[in-house]
Amino acid sequence: MHHRNFKCVWMSQEDLWIIAEEKRFEYWPEAKLPVDILNIVEIKLKLDVIPVHGLYSDLDTDAWLQRDLKTIVVDNDSYEKTKFENRLRFSLAHELGHYFLHAKLYPTLTFDTVEEWKDFMENIPDAEYSNFEYQANEFAGRFLVPREPLQLDIEKALASLSDNHLMHLLEKNPDAVLSGMAPRLCRPFGVSEEVIQRRLQRERLWPCDPLSVP
Repeated sequence: MHHRNFKCVWMSQEDLWIIAEEKRFEYWPEAKLPVDILNIVEIKLKLDVIPVHGLYSDLDTDAWLQRDLKTIVVDNDSYEKTKFENRLRFSLAHELGHYFLHAKLYPTLTFDTVEEWKDFMENIPDAEYSNFEYQANEFAGRFLVPREPLQLDIEKALASLSDNHLMHLLEKNPDAVLSGMAPRLCRPFGVSEEVIQRRLQRERLWPCDPLSVP
């Protein structure tokens, strides 16, 4: 397929969430957090994960799914260094998004190396690229951060604010309050603060009405 002919079928946010929920339940019925993404990828789906030096530093790429849908290539530092564990988890979940959502599309693509993949992605129509990556990101976010435990955690955090008579901060600057909460909220899910903030906003759990807090 030539890059100009690339077409990513549109999917609603709700449909992406449904697929993410179904796949998490299918491949991670244990429901423990954080989701053990390497176990799912390597053991349950039997995909090869190949670490490559310089993938991020040289090509600004964390991971990519090969078009045979059998291998995910990841940056070696993310794979080996504990401090990048959350980054690796999201990168793998993102590639699983492509794996599950775009399985029919990948075999039609024309790249075999990471350089060819990057060149292809940089030259497809902007709207198609945005849709393609948005779908994988939204899948990954809901796959790693189930709504119910997130909602429970935010309710507990807000109740703590109320108990400490700090609700005026929420009324004054909800974004600042969320930034302060994010390091604690993201920990159980094994994702970054940025991911947890995005999930709260996408799930419409933030900003919240201070008057609704118990």
